[in-house]
Amino acid sequence: MGDVVVVLPGILGSVLRRDGKDVWSVSPGAIGRALWSLGGSLNDLAIGDDPWEADDLGDGVVATRLLPDVHLVPGLWGIDGYSGIASMITDHFDVEPGRTYVEFPYDWRRDNRVAARLLRRLVDEKLHAQRQVNRDAKVVLVGHSMGGLVARYFLECLDGWRDTRLLITFGTPHRGSLNAVDFLANGFVKKVGPLKVTDLTTLLRSLTSVYQLLPIFPCVDLGEGYVRVAELAGAVPGIDADRATSALTDFHRAIEAGTTAHDAGAYAIHSVVGITQGTLQSARLTDGRLVVEQHHGGQDHGGDGTVPRVSATPVETDDWQPGYQPMYSSDRHASLQNADPVQTQLLGILTARPLSGFRAVRGVRLEADELLAEGESLVVTALPEIANVDLQATLTDLSTGQPVGPAIAMRRDADEVHHAEVPPLAAGDYRLRVDGAGTSHDLVDPVHGLVCVLVDAAPDTDANAGAM
Repeated sequence: MGDVVVVLPGILGSVLRRDGKDVWSVSPGAIGRALWSLGGSLNDLAIGDDPWEADDLGDGVVATRLLPDVHLVPGLWGIDGYSGIASMITDHFDVEPGRTYVEFPYDWRRDNRVAARLLRRLVDEKLHAQRQVNRDAKVVLVGHSMGGLVARYFLECLDGWRDTRLLITFGTPHRGSLNAVDFLANGFVKKVGPLKVTDLTTLLRSLTSVYQLLPIFPCVDLGEGYVRVAELAGAVPGIDADRATSALTDFHRAIEAGTTAHDAGAYAIHSVVGITQGTLQSARLTDGRLVVEQHHGGQDHGGDGTVPRVSATPVETDDWQPGYQPMYSSDRHASLQNADPVQTQLLGILTARPLSGFRAVRGVRLEADELLAEGESLVVTALPEIANVDLQATLTDLSTGQPVGPAIAMRRDADEVHHAEVPPLAAGDYRLRVDGAGTSHDLVDPVHGLVCVLVDAAPDTDANAGAM
């Protein structure tokens, strides 16, 4: 590996510290405890003015490292860790951490243009050193979720394309995510039964990055057809029209304009696109409230559960067919970067060996709650794309890495929908996996979910303090 590999995490994917103390860093097994204090600690991270020209807001918050393992706020955004993708790269390639393999933490609250500018400086530093060894060295950018947007601004607006060999994105919302519309318009209050666990509305509405995750395609139906979020002009409470317009014009449109400054082949793009999971794709205004829906124009286009399929590729690639071919996955957004078929494809790309192509996806659409109270059963529903297969559900305790009991055979009904009910779990954090059972083992791609089980009362103050 004569190049420099840089891994960029998504939103929530970097540890944030203030005054020498972690203010966002949740480890497996502690997510449930941390949720009780998130409303206080995370809302303290809300920002006011966010001048994109300033590297530092002056609030003492710095990003120090990537979160290697599972981290999520159920219903907001979840990431199944970056240790898997890091191990794949460091195990298969002669890279040196910190020199030719670099992880790029950034303040995910802020304008992504700030992170892109810091990435520019990092790339300049690492390439200068590596070109003493290999004068032809360039960077290979691996971006998950919002990290891919940071990379794109670096590439297209800061001349990063001149120094880049290829960009690989996993579930990047190149054209936005309806989740961001939902959070801004309707707020974010998480409950388990009658208990309000956390309210992150104030935080989310303050973040420039969330505005830059808004869809750039017409997706909100005001009764006379779809319009862009930036065209709502104050019609939806909670969404600042000026900030939405700035996100569209100063960020996304600037990226699009930058692509005209170089040939399409200046660097290679490989996008991993989730296609089989239920995903928000549009919204409509009803009685003053924005209702988000899993279809657009009456058609379900699918996605990875967070990013719609139509959003997971850069706009300019629409004109590259058949020269541009995304990689498709049946897994969910949080786990795309750790899915075995995706890592195999990534290995093939990085080793430049000819491949026969990413095999056809044999997906399973998974529905399961991410957040449960202790004593509640976990209801799992799965719909495979092919009929007459047997499915099973397994759970792994993230704090120990051990399976929780044997695999549970799922019941198949006449409509080919599979069902399972997992008995109540102890408080903790778990990874759910649904895959083929018995002779169906190789007939479907595994799909994963994350589950957090809370105790039915808030932990004491000391426990809260130790969770973050």
